[in-house]
Amino acid sequence: MKKTLVIAQGDIAKIFLDSILDKYFSNDYYIVISKDMCFIPEKIPSSFEFHTFDYTSSFRISQVYNEEIYNIFLVLDDESEILATYEILRELNKKTRIVTSLALEKHTQAMKDDKNLIVLNQRQIIANKFIERLPNVPLIPRSFGLGQGEIMEVGVPSGSIFAYRHIGSIQQRKWRIVGVYRRGELLLSSHSVVIQPNDSLLIVGDPKMLNDVYMQIKSDIGQFPAPFGRDIFLYVDMSLSNEHRIYNDVQNALFLNEKLKNNKLFIHILKPSNFDLLDKIRALESKSVEVRVDYTNASFRERIAKDSQKRFGLVIINQDIFASRRNRRALFELSIPVMKTGWEHIDECKKSFVVLSENMANTENVASVVFDISKQLNLEVDVYDYDTDGSYHNEIMQSYEELSRIYERKLNTIQTDSKNPISYIQDSFTPYLCFVPFERNIAKTKTFAFTSTDVHKIASMNNKNPQIFIPLPQKQGS
Repeated sequence: MKKTLVIAQGDIAKIFLDSILDKYFSNDYYIVISKDMCFIPEKIPSSFEFHTFDYTSSFRISQVYNEEIYNIFLVLDDESEILATYEILRELNKKTRIVTSLALEKHTQAMKDDKNLIVLNQRQIIANKFIERLPNVPLIPRSFGLGQGEIMEVGVPSGSIFAYRHIGSIQQRKWRIVGVYRRGELLLSSHSVVIQPNDSLLIVGDPKMLNDVYMQIKSDIGQFPAPFGRDIFLYVDMSLSNEHRIYNDVQNALFLNEKLKNNKLFIHILKPSNFDLLDKIRALESKSVEVRVDYTNASFRERIAKDSQKRFGLVIINQDIFASRRNRRALFELSIPVMKTGWEHIDECKKSFVVLSENMANTENVASVVFDISKQLNLEVDVYDYDTDGSYHNEIMQSYEELSRIYERKLNTIQTDSKNPISYIQDSFTPYLCFVPFERNIAKTKTFAFTSTDVHKIASMNNKNPQIFIPLPQKQGS
């Protein structure tokens, strides 16, 4: 029979032992050693045995100790007695798990090296209890797991950048959303679950990473490129694009780097050939802009595959790179936001433009990204609702109207059954920033795409306006 040894003395030990006797006496067999008779109850359960003697005596402890003991709780109020008793116990067995409480500065070297010793820090435990009661602080379970903050519960405020996003659309590296608490129920995490304001997220992962995630969840609206990532990456290929187009791409990227709440802009030059232009771009380097030149003759797909471990917030490319089906597929598989530059500069855009379709019913994250970026760039939002039968997408529109109020953006609705959105935007004199759901069919070949009935696939061929392709939640196993 496996047994637990409890060596107890002091007020904390009395509370600890009373709790075991009251609630957990039948769960295990306990051997209790104390100097004080008050620890012995009037009625001793059959799963307990009590001994009263000086536990700092190695001879006395050796008479009680046996190989069936696999857990030892050293609950003493005298630190010198803890140290003395610990040494005696380790002489008897070096592998048995010992749990005790001792100030960090009192630890001996043997204790620091002991992998089977768990030392509770009373001062830290009390401090944590105070911290947990501060406003806007995540709940971190300390009584199970490692107790280091690797498990966290975080409430989602109404203006959070996580609100109205699919779990599958949020980049989760070194951490995961494992559950959502909503109105007294636990929803197990899946890619298709949409996070709502006032939800509480159960997240697990690297404690340092979770602290960053907590700050992101609590961040106000207008935080893009979070939660996808932190940085903007511009890729230009000198073997594909002329000097004018490349420099325009750089200017577009610099504008977004100034306006969006990213950490840094990385400009990647592939297959360098125009060294005057290269020097011109390098002269733009600053604390927030870094230029990297790839002399290995690597293709865009090879380069972005190497960079894929980084926290992409937004990738910027031009139509020359986007034209390749393989490049589009590589971007689609990364499930990150992608901006394709257009003939019009993004700093000239006055409005955002998004086309509604039937398959956008479950893509709330598209809408939240549209409004997030629009708020940061101070753009109105035009929503184009086109249906030849006049069956407009009123339910989807309701979510856009709600977000327009949250983000304080003017929303303009265009409902028509006659003019398709591609013709509308091509004929428009309004400089638009277009938003397109990054669907799988966009990553496929463009041959005969102009005959497609999919408005988003056709829209991806638009080179007039800058476009931001927003990743959709990937189905598990796809």
